[in-house]
Amino acid sequence: MRSRVGSAGLGALCLAALVSLSVGCSAIQERLHLSKGTKLYKAQKYEDAIGEFQKILEYRRDSWHANYMISVSYLALYHPGSLHEKDLEYADKAVASFERLLTLAAPDEATASKVRRFYVNLLMQADKLDKAIAFFEELLRKDENNPEFLSEIAQLYAKKNDFPKAAEYYQKRADADPTNKDAWYTIGVICWERSYRQGALISNAERAEVIQKGLAAMNKSLAIDPEYTSALAYTNLLFREQAKVLLEAGDAQAAGNALLKADEYQKKTLAIMRSKAAAGATPAKTGA
Repeated sequence: MRSRVGSAGLGALCLAALVSLSVGCSAIQERLHLSKGTKLYKAQKYEDAIGEFQKILEYRRDSWHANYMISVSYLALYHPGSLHEKDLEYADKAVASFERLLTLAAPDEATASKVRRFYVNLLMQADKLDKAIAFFEELLRKDENNPEFLSEIAQLYAKKNDFPKAAEYYQKRADADPTNKDAWYTIGVICWERSYRQGALISNAERAEVIQKGLAAMNKSLAIDPEYTSALAYTNLLFREQAKVLLEAGDAQAAGNALLKADEYQKKTLAIMRSKAAAGATPAKTGA
């Protein structure tokens, strides 16, 4: 028995065929524009490349690859540090493009992380630090103890020369992973920088407090790794800063004691460095 298709059924079949054909044609067009745009991008014809990628967005706004290539093309056109009108335009367009890209699902987490890095670097180069901080703070709302995000915010505040906020986020970073010696070491370093580079701009009381905070952080770092030479070296430097503050306060004896501690850590640093160098130079023993 032959099956018969009614007029309604035939219409549905025709519509399905047309939709299938349209989707197929769109996919072919997308591949063509993507291929042509990629070739133009590699030839450093970035504006022409953007034109090809934007054609894809006319019928597929959520194309991750098209949005990605538009973003990196604007990034390639932008000259960091330039105040030329065209460069400022490229920077704004790159920022807008990356923000749209970040709303789409990346192929994998490694790629998503790379895109975040591109975006943040762009914001830093374009002197949009507050926007970069807001971006990471938004990410922290979903993952409040993420060490990477906490470190990023801390570094951005440090770049803004906002020591209190930088110290706050570096502390949060260390608290999130208290067994990480580098996290505590970093707090010690920024405390030394605050005293050494900006000591003339802050009160002796604040300077003394900052130095003590730095020494406490270095102690935690060294408790994890007693032979961490970088932490030992900066502990030496922090004690020297402490000696300056004590001397200015008129306490020569305490200043002298601080210098003795500095010398102790300096000698310890050099001894460990020599020991490690000698161990590295010793030829490996071979069995009989």
